[in-house]
Amino acid sequence: MIKLFFLPLLCCTALLSDSLLDGFDIESTIIVHSESEQMQGNHADELLPKERNSYSSLYAQLRMDYDITEDLFLSVGAKANRVLVEDTYTTPQYIRGKMNSDTLNRAILSEASVNYDNGVLALIAGRQSVDYDWLLGSIDGILAMAGSDDQMSLRLFWFQDYNILQYNYYARVEDINENKGMYGAIAKLNKTPVDLSVFSYYVEDLRHIFGGHFNLIDDRFGVNISYSEARALSLASYDYDESFLNMSVEFLYRQHYLEAGVSKTGKNGLLAMIQMGSFMFGQFYLSNQVDRENALNGFVKYIYADRQWRFECIGGITHYDNHFVHVETGLRSYELDLYLKYKINAALSADMGVMFMNVDANDPLQVDQNFVMFNMVYSYENF
Repeated sequence: MIKLFFLPLLCCTALLSDSLLDGFDIESTIIVHSESEQMQGNHADELLPKERNSYSSLYAQLRMDYDITEDLFLSVGAKANRVLVEDTYTTPQYIRGKMNSDTLNRAILSEASVNYDNGVLALIAGRQSVDYDWLLGSIDGILAMAGSDDQMSLRLFWFQDYNILQYNYYARVEDINENKGMYGAIAKLNKTPVDLSVFSYYVEDLRHIFGGHFNLIDDRFGVNISYSEARALSLASYDYDESFLNMSVEFLYRQHYLEAGVSKTGKNGLLAMIQMGSFMFGQFYLSNQVDRENALNGFVKYIYADRQWRFECIGGITHYDNHFVHVETGLRSYELDLYLKYKINAALSADMGVMFMNVDANDPLQVDQNFVMFNMVYSYENF
């Protein structure tokens, strides 16, 4: 089934003639992805072996908008992933933390919605792709927005399930809270140089997630502050409250960008927030334990970019605790990520990344990791 779905997803933009594209706005991305990861345990009481896992995959996504009237349009989108080569771990503890081809080989309908947008009021019904604070993926539900994100806006939404498919990750949650779903609001104010947003998500009798972002952005200087909190309600089986604070300052000089910041979790880590479908704290590719209990992280990021090249480096140290498996405090983790991207032309680019993470020898949950990946990316749009 996935092969039958994957082929037209890859080829449709090449087969359509210009006349057939009239009335359609089309975006597509095709990625050839290859990665290799090594894990090695360093626990004081159990030395796990050094072992490597690798695979290569083909990933594609397509979105088409079709205008019915000036304000009314249809959106359809699809994503597909196929693992071409796979060499898996054999150590059970390593396997538990990885997804294999049985999970990643799939195709999904990522968007299928009716949209109304007159520039002031927008209504979307059906499956839509979103990337909000603590909410990422394709959601089945209804969204209404008044205003514009460029000035002031208010979003109201409800949905009952969501899907996430990437070339190395897949998640699906269905019938949230027995079809009662999840609902919430996002308010945003953008008045140069201030960008402010607040949000509140609610799963009836289970969990309430709320918070906000403050961004002060000048031509060469910026300040970013965000805070999120998740509160367990009466029927929550995981009845721990969670919190996450992130602050950073950024500087821009010609092609050089520098950011330095800190983040802090509460005493219960961020498990519930992750389960809601968010990668908000994913500035580190291997996580650097920033989602753990009492995790205090400090990081520095540097980016150089010109017309063809982009180099990015982020390094950080995290002090964290572990209360849920063994009562360990004062643990420490280090991570360094390096990325290099080369833009071959307007549609084709290549990028690679090298990541290292070293965790505390007394951490019973995590192991040292190093990771290498390479991507060839083709992008197309007709507007």
